Amino acid sequence: MGNCIVAGARGSLGFVPSRMYAGKNSGESIQDETALKPATKKQMVRYYRCIQEIEKTTTGIVNIFNDAAENVDKTDEFNIILQSLLTRLLDLHKDLNLLIQLSFYKIDFSVHERKDLAEKIKLLVSNLWNDIKGTLEGNPFGFAEIEIKMENLVKQTGDLIKII
Repeated sequence: MGNCIVAGARGSLGFVPSRMYAGKNSGESIQDETALKPATKKQMVRYYRCIQEIEKTTTGIVNIFNDAAENVDKTDEFNIILQSLLTRLLDLHKDLNLLIQLSFYKIDFSVHERKDLAEKIKLLVSNLWNDIKGTLEGNPFGFAEIEIKMENLVKQTGDLIKII
């Protein structure tokens, strides 16, 4: 992920590159600052690496979920797998925040489509997080809901990768 800080009062987008915004006032909008600037080569490389990382992380989440589906009756092992799934969802959320932040630069013509899709995936990741937490806390119907949302996550991530 590189050098990032939690934005806090600086913005509502979560993680931002720390070197770029260290001196900004909290009232300034990051989007206003960057939306009209073309991306540097370094930013473009970071943008596309971020997309690749999102794809790899989603694949890892699917693999962990498949392990959970095979071990659904083994309580201790199942709980450990779901905890791993929560960790990977957090990783995906961070990558999506970075992608959205980098999308404010003029990187290519699909920036807006990618940014919109990344926002939808972020919402899905948040819902998955809550469903998994509910399943760990004993919601008997949670696993079926997770399976449906996992399929949606895979489809939307595939769509994100295809937009060029």
